[in-house]
Parts: sequence; structure tokens; C-alpha cells
Amino acid sequence: MKKILAENKSSLAVSSLVILLPGLLGWRMAWEAVILLAAHWLCLLLVFADKRNRQGQSKKAIGLVFWLLPVISLLSGAVVAGLQRGYDGADFMFILMNLGFGLLFLLIGNYMPKFRQNATIGIRVKWTLENEENWNVTHRFGGKVWVAAGLACMIAALLPSAAMAVVFTAAIVAAAVVPCVYSYLYYRKQLQAGTAVRSPSSPRQKVIGLVILVAVMAFVGWTLFAGSLEVNFGDTSFTVQTGYWSDLTVSYDAIDAISYQTGDAAPGAGTRTYGFGNLRMLMGSFANDAYGNYTRYTYASCDDCIVLSVDGHTVVLNGPDPASTESLYQTLTAKLGQ
Repeated sequence: MKKILAENKSSLAVSSLVILLPGLLGWRMAWEAVILLAAHWLCLLLVFADKRNRQGQSKKAIGLVFWLLPVISLLSGAVVAGLQRGYDGADFMFILMNLGFGLLFLLIGNYMPKFRQNATIGIRVKWTLENEENWNVTHRFGGKVWVAAGLACMIAALLPSAAMAVVFTAAIVAAAVVPCVYSYLYYRKQLQAGTAVRSPSSPRQKVIGLVILVAVMAFVGWTLFAGSLEVNFGDTSFTVQTGYWSDLTVSYDAIDAISYQTGDAAPGAGTRTYGFGNLRMLMGSFANDAYGNYTRYTYASCDDCIVLSVDGHTVVLNGPDPASTESLYQTLTAKLGQ
């Protein structure tokens, strides 16, 4: 592994710098760039831990591993930079994401037939890993599917927002699922033709599968339900502190207006253009018809909210329930002398 990393030290250094570049330029928060860099190094270590990748893997496949996350870092950083410069959040993000991911899918789809059998790169399902013929056929077919998905994403960039989101999601799902289904169906044909044998999973494989399933479920649960916020009031400003997104500090002198909206009278969150969101929390930059582009730090469980106009920009806050939201409102109005 040390030898392969030494042979690619220039690619490693440049790709790592590209990942950090959006953070260094202020396009995204520094911790996000560091997380992407750590993921980049982890992916490389896993790929080169496989002897088959060190000795006989396609150079184009190795190149994709080096440059996939750097391209994603630049793409997502460009979205944030555009939002910072005042572009229309939702439309700008969706168009750029469709075009960017479309190009990525086209590139990967063209290279996919050249991937050689291994345990870390490509369509890694039971039937491809156990049969080289299945691997080769599946990756030739999968390459076509990924190219078609890439074209669909790019065409979707020309559609209205709602249709764009549907086509983009369908393309992603098709690229992930269709090649796996094809691999299984080809495996069934191989069994009938006698060119493959049915191999039951070993106890070790079952344990590993169970561990992965539990880990995925735990991650999904954390992703869907994690998050919290706390509002701390000072003499001249208040700060919204979170453990999952950037904190927000607002000076009382910058607040032009404040209102309290309850239940159904409060407009929906709209589209999250940059931020953190799950079934519990909505934080970051949003866009809707009522406020345009605005900032939101709210619990999804509470419909009541406090709407602030801060130097002409809208900020929406609340607590986990109406009572705590009302308490925040009373404290804010007292600080503002209202």
C-alpha cells in the first residue's frame, strides 16, 4: 500500500488540496472540507488495501477514485458560493447539481466497463464478486445505465423545479438498482446454463452482513432524528447554538421587525438550499414564496415560529413546542424593548 501511495503522491497531494480549496476560499465551512478530506483518504486506503487494485486494476478506475470526491467538493462548494453571491437558491442549486452529477455519471459510465474485478470499486454484489464473467457483463451493462442516468440528469436541468427533482431522483435510483438487478438475473441464467454454481453465504459473511445492516440502520436513525438548538441571550445580541450546523449570532440593533406566527398561519419551510435538515430539525438557508431566500433554525415538530427581519433578511426561529417558542418570543421582545 505504501508503494502505491508513493507512486501516486502527486495525485494524492493535488486531489487533497482541491478538496480543501472551497473551505480555504470560504465557499463552505472548514469542518466540512476536513470531513470530505478524511473520507477521501479512507476511500483510497480501502481501495489500495485490495491486492487486486494494487496489481492489476485499470488506471482509469484508480484515477476516478482519486478525483471523484475532489470534483464533488468543487461542485458543492460552487453551489454555496453561488448562494453567497445572491443567486436564486433553489433553482441555482438544482440546475448546477443536475449538470454536475450528470457529467460525473457520464464519465463513470464510460469508464465502468474497464473496471477489473475487485472488492472495493464498481458494482460489488455477491454475484459479481463470485463470478468474473458476471462482473464483466454487469459492468458493461451498468456503464450504459450510468451514461443514460447522466444524460437524464442533464436534461432534467432544463425542466421546471418539481419535474427536475423527480427525474434527478429517478436517475439516481435507476443507476444504483438496475445494474444490481441485471447482475442477479444474469446469475440466474448462469445457473441454468451451468456456468455458475450456487454458493451459500458463510457464517462469517452473515455476521458481516448483519453488522453492516445494524450500522446502516443506526446511521439512518441518527441522520433522521438527530439535532438540537439552544438560544442564548446576551446584552447586545443573541446566539443560536447547534451541534450539527453553524451557529447564528444576531445583534438586537440589526433587527428591523419581529412577529409571531402560529400553526397553519405559518408558511411551510419551502426548499432547503444549503443546510441541515431531517425529521427533527431544519437549519440553514431556505427559500419559499413568503420569504424568498431566508435563514431558518427550527424544530420540525413545532409549527409556531418567530419571524425576524434582520437588516432586510428574514430569519425564522422556534423551540421544540409552542410553549418554548412563546417563551423565546417574549424574551426577544423584552430585549428589543417592545
